[in-house]
Amino acid sequence: MNSPHMDYALAPRASGPASWLETFLVTALVIGVGLWLAPQDPLQVQGEFPWSVLAPLLLGVRYGFVRGLISASLLVAAFFVLRQNGLPGYAQIAPSYIVGVLVCGMLVGEVRDLWERRLLRLQMANEYRQYRLDDFTRAHQILRVSHDRLEQRLAGSDQSLRSSLLGLRERLRAAPNGDDALTLLAEPVLTLLGQYGSLRVAGLYRVQQAANAAPQLSLLASIGTMPTLDDKDLLVRLCLERAELVSVREELLDSGGQAAVSSLQACIPLVDTQGQVLAVLAVRQMPFFAFQERTLSLLALLAGHIADLLQADSQVLQLQDADSQQFTRQLKRSLVDVERHGLSGCLYAFELTQPNDELTRLFERSQRGLDLHLSLVNNRGHGLLLVLLPLTSSEGAQGYLTRLGKLVHEHFGMSVELASLGVKVLPYDLESARQRDGLRNFLYNECGLNDQQVAV
Repeated sequence: MNSPHMDYALAPRASGPASWLETFLVTALVIGVGLWLAPQDPLQVQGEFPWSVLAPLLLGVRYGFVRGLISASLLVAAFFVLRQNGLPGYAQIAPSYIVGVLVCGMLVGEVRDLWERRLLRLQMANEYRQYRLDDFTRAHQILRVSHDRLEQRLAGSDQSLRSSLLGLRERLRAAPNGDDALTLLAEPVLTLLGQYGSLRVAGLYRVQQAANAAPQLSLLASIGTMPTLDDKDLLVRLCLERAELVSVREELLDSGGQAAVSSLQACIPLVDTQGQVLAVLAVRQMPFFAFQERTLSLLALLAGHIADLLQADSQVLQLQDADSQQFTRQLKRSLVDVERHGLSGCLYAFELTQPNDELTRLFERSQRGLDLHLSLVNNRGHGLLLVLLPLTSSEGAQGYLTRLGKLVHEHFGMSVELASLGVKVLPYDLESARQRDGLRNFLYNECGLNDQQVAV
């Protein structure tokens, strides 16, 4: 997040006393230099070019409309003060100078504010794509670790990684609403992590963030005897600051110098895709053969998936289908982006009143990179395809329909339309509606779905 390509700021934000101090100092400096170099015309009103206008231009570019206007107003006030003091060149009022200085300060500041708002929207869109990329990366890594390799690494284990995660999900779904998921699943989570990491002595600690204070760590479950964890421990501090796995070097373990650095061998955070650290797995002892990058990476991967599971919406977890859960989470994410950040989003429902396998495959080929598809059967017995178009305006959604129509023409003929194939198109614009009740009415009444298929 600190890399140069993530920096969307045009200039320092116009907040705090520093910007006000700089506004007055720069304007006063321009006036002072003018008095020193040209006492008879310090503001260059009678000169070939009014160099004093550089002050509101600079402050407008740097801090925006308000600071640029204030700097221009100070120059105009200085003009009248010099005129009042009897400066000969300023006896006559120069309307063009006064209006020009004010317009320059306001115009440059307004353009700067406009581009800052555009860049903020760009940043929101980029953060959403980063969120989707993190989600995809974790899912890809889980699939990449095959069952055969996991069973070889865990000889004697009677369950796979996938079944273990599904077991945790089922236990969370069976939990009563309102219960603390982290406390409820602390023992199973630690058992699962200990199994895949061959942990001998370790503990799972809840992380409670306090405003203007150090995070509080409380023990939830342990393997072996784990004392109270010191938040000043080097590994713990680095783990909480970076929100990533931290371990001591193997050379320190070989030389016995680990105790001088930390009482732990590794510290693994349970951090979700939005960067919130829920808990920390502190490892005090694990076998030397298991203390390697592959094992630690697997533990970090598991911890991330468990954090996402613990942070999942209980309403979403009640959905039986994993695809429905994923689609509902992304739909809720798009609603949040529309409500909080003013981003765009569209939802289409294609109801297939006539079965058509070729058309279904055509819909699959039309899926774009960020789009999400969910195939369901509504209460009318018809196949229904929900298509979520995040970060897509109504014009972009219309372009999607146009492209889909071209694919239908290429595959079925120029005279064939979606309606003639028995497809009923139901659009819903998330940006214009901004009402969850309206979305529920669209999904449950117009589309004929129920809350066991999509939960909003």
